[in-house]
Amino acid sequence: MSVAESPVGPVLVADPLPEPPERLPAAPAQARRLWTWLAVAAALRVAILPHGGFPSDIASFKAWAATLAEHGPRGFYGRGFADYLPGYLYVLWGVGELTAALRLNDAAALFLLKLPAALADLIGAAVVLRLARRFLPEAGAVTVAVLYLLHPALLFTTAYWGQADSVGGLLAVATLGLALGDHPLAWGAAALAVLVKPQTAPLLGVLGVLLLRRTLWPPERPPAFRPQPGPVAAALPLLLATAALVAAPFGVGLLGLLHLLRRAAEVYPYGSVMAFNLWGAVQGFWQSDLTPVAGWPPLLWGIALTAVAQAAVLWTVWRRPDERTVVTGAATALAAAFLLPTRIHERYLVPALPFLLAAGATDRRVRLPVGLLSLVLTLNLLYAYTRPYLQTVTLPGWLEATLFSPPATRVLSALAVATLPLLLRALVLPPRS
Repeated sequence: MSVAESPVGPVLVADPLPEPPERLPAAPAQARRLWTWLAVAAALRVAILPHGGFPSDIASFKAWAATLAEHGPRGFYGRGFADYLPGYLYVLWGVGELTAALRLNDAAALFLLKLPAALADLIGAAVVLRLARRFLPEAGAVTVAVLYLLHPALLFTTAYWGQADSVGGLLAVATLGLALGDHPLAWGAAALAVLVKPQTAPLLGVLGVLLLRRTLWPPERPPAFRPQPGPVAAALPLLLATAALVAAPFGVGLLGLLHLLRRAAEVYPYGSVMAFNLWGAVQGFWQSDLTPVAGWPPLLWGIALTAVAQAAVLWTVWRRPDERTVVTGAATALAAAFLLPTRIHERYLVPALPFLLAAGATDRRVRLPVGLLSLVLTLNLLYAYTRPYLQTVTLPGWLEATLFSPPATRVLSALAVATLPLLLRALVLPPRS
């Protein structure tokens, strides 16, 4: 109430009613779209998690989880076969503790064993979304994230197969995002990625070149530029300190990690361990990589070809260290590390998926090789999972006699290798403005 003057004197007048608050704007269409597909992707994974499971991988994960829950990490590598670095073993340790505390039955234990990788898929989509937003409008960035969420190879590997490759992919793509933002923790995250999945190691070279160009030798030096050696000096110590800290509870030092890597590489001394890559095309599968081919053992051919491809990537990133080139370079480096070396498993391309999809967001020329690699990877995983000696899933005879016959798998392997020149071309030649 307030007082107002009138012909008859002061009177009380009711204050005007406040304007009704404006309606809150509806959630943006792209946000609703993202959350809808996120719910669909989560529901699919929940439905699939209790089923399947690659027999040897699930058996190893269960045994490692139980051993860690019972004895802890100290002396773990002396208690039986283990070809994993310590990174993902912390996750399995937690799974083992929960399984023992809750006394889970086999179905529930399988669900819990697969759950961390499934959660990594969902979180990874959010990281891919943030990365894609650097290059695309919101609708396009959401499309890239949804493609990652629903990628059949990712869904099959984590929810049905039960492997943890997407955890390494999540840590690696998060590392790339941190590095593009000049975050000081990027090198710690890189160490975690490699300790979970060593196949992500080629990313280190790309980020090292990016760091040097941003802090010491930028392509164009403005007059006011001053070199910043601090981030360069801190990178390697942070990388090594993180690795040492993670490995220490297992009683393993930095040299011990290298020994574990070498020992893991020696478990499968074959050109291709069912990977549709160069050696799947040249030799087929399960063939020794020490028997000479064209004068050299495939092991040396693979090392040499991989070194050439990685050098081409690093040279291009050095020449043009913009964000588009860095993302495409990281994707190409990880793809080359699957396509060219020996002793490669069919799953080793999975950590590259977020990079490949993000690269497709930066350059239309990358989309064809990314699509072909996605198709070949999905078929590769299905092929590896359904081999008759595994007694998992039996495919129709006509499919085994056609698409998965030895000549056909060599053609698919060659198709995968043919994507590498396309990726390198898109990387080396700058896109048209």
